[in-house]
Amino acid sequence: MALDKLMEESLAAALMICDYSQIAVMAAKETVNRAFEGGLSDGIMFERRMFHALFATADQKEGMDAFVNKRKAVFKHE
Repeated sequence: MALDKLMEESLAAALMICDYSQIAVMAAKETVNRAFEGGLSDGIMFERRMFHALFATADQKEGMDAFVNKRKAVFKHE
């Protein structure tokens, strides 16, 4: 990627991330940060717990419904 396109590409990626569930984005960020702090087995266990916890959110249900019905998800960050 050319350096002159870096800001444009970065902002495009940020806008795409903003469309996702805030809860899922925070969980993914925490999972990545935890992966750098511990061993592989601890990281996998933490990722598994976060994955299971996200199933209790309204955003997960909205995301699955949107996928099944082939529409854009409207997340409420709940």
